Amino acid sequence: MTNRLLLLAFCFLTCVNVDAQSSKKDIEASVDALNKASIAQDKQALEKLTMDELSYGHSTGVVENKTTYVKSILSGPVKFIQIDNGDQTIELAGDDAIVRAICSIKGTRDGAPLDLKIGILMVWKKTGTEWKLLARQGYKLQ
Repeated sequence: MTNRLLLLAFCFLTCVNVDAQSSKKDIEASVDALNKASIAQDKQALEKLTMDELSYGHSTGVVENKTTYVKSILSGPVKFIQIDNGDQTIELAGDDAIVRAICSIKGTRDGAPLDLKIGILMVWKKTGTEWKLLARQGYKLQ
């Protein structure tokens, strides 16, 4: 009986670990898709990857909702050429995920070169089978 309980516990823990790894890969893919959509100025992808309740905080202190965020990506002063997230960590909390990273950005602001390195904290929420961005806060690095 004890052996069966141990085997059952082992199988359960293995399944939980595999599911967590799969979820982390899905979140990584969503973060990457958001970066690519920002570079491509892909309105449809940006709207699909973000929650209607989005709160998007910039390292400058500006906070946008979903509508203003998408509008600023499409027609704002910053145009992205490259976005890389280094030292990225993902922590799962049920249907939510906390993502932290150091974000390196290359692009232009009002036509002038932009080279920026900031910290970011993102909260992603699982809706159905997809992960969507609920909140993001950028912060200046010292």
